[in-house]
Amino acid sequence: MAQILADVGGTNVRFACARRGTIDASLTRRFQNDGYASFDAALIAYLADVKVAKIEALTVAVAGPGDGVTARLTNRDWQFDARRLASDHGLQGVNLMNDLAALGYALDSLDEGGLRPVVQAETGSAAQMQRLVIGIGTGFNVSPVLSHAAGVSCLLAEAGLVSLPSRMKDPLEKFLGRSADWVRCVEDVLSGPGLSRLHSEATGCAAVDARVVLEEACSGDVNAIASRAIFARMLGEYVQDLRLLYMPSGGIFLAGSVVRALLDSPARAIFIETVSAQPTVKSTLPPVAISVITQDEAALLGCLAYARSPS
Repeated sequence: MAQILADVGGTNVRFACARRGTIDASLTRRFQNDGYASFDAALIAYLADVKVAKIEALTVAVAGPGDGVTARLTNRDWQFDARRLASDHGLQGVNLMNDLAALGYALDSLDEGGLRPVVQAETGSAAQMQRLVIGIGTGFNVSPVLSHAAGVSCLLAEAGLVSLPSRMKDPLEKFLGRSADWVRCVEDVLSGPGLSRLHSEATGCAAVDARVVLEEACSGDVNAIASRAIFARMLGEYVQDLRLLYMPSGGIFLAGSVVRALLDSPARAIFIETVSAQPTVKSTLPPVAISVITQDEAALLGCLAYARSPS
């Protein structure tokens, strides 16, 4: 029997098929969300392409809020209902989970090259170890990961929707030279669309995709370099706050296209300098290890690990 795994992001949905606890790499596909009116339509297209018979279950990681039975994609009108998906496709079981939680479940399954170290430090013991996954891409969110005797639990959060902390707001408004009234929450600035808007506000030019901003910075554009630098600093500042909130002795794991590109550039040094400072004058903390998740199928591995975990 086979099970289908799906990683549904803001831009793409990636599908895979697993048998006997192993993903069949030849059946992994990626679809552009813009080409489909719903997740169901993309799933039907995938199943028609790979022609997998005897499907038993489906596990879906969704970039948006959910309660395990229903979920929705944050940046488009895609709705998910586990009961309806099971009924419509004749499945014995359907699991819905948050995409950041999927990355948390994947941490112990990543290939040797699936992580790129950013800050080296000793990590806590495996038992009762706390880790933190931070996703920076189309949006921003986190998943606290707790290891315990029964395995791993990945908790839900909405860290991208909190108000902008002063340690981010002050340098942002100093950089812009005015109030950043368009920023309602952290995600409005620490995300791909956030970097795009930040650069547009700083230059007075029409907004371009975050990837273009980062490419222009790598090509030497001084305005893009400045936008990249302040973005890296604010990310470092907010990671400091998250470190205090979640105490991830087992390490911090960054994920998403934006942060991968950012930390593959000279702005990496700005981020490291900022995040390595002591986060508060009232106490000191030991260094925490920080890595970037580089394995593209990480969320699919997390879906598989979650499907196999005890109920």
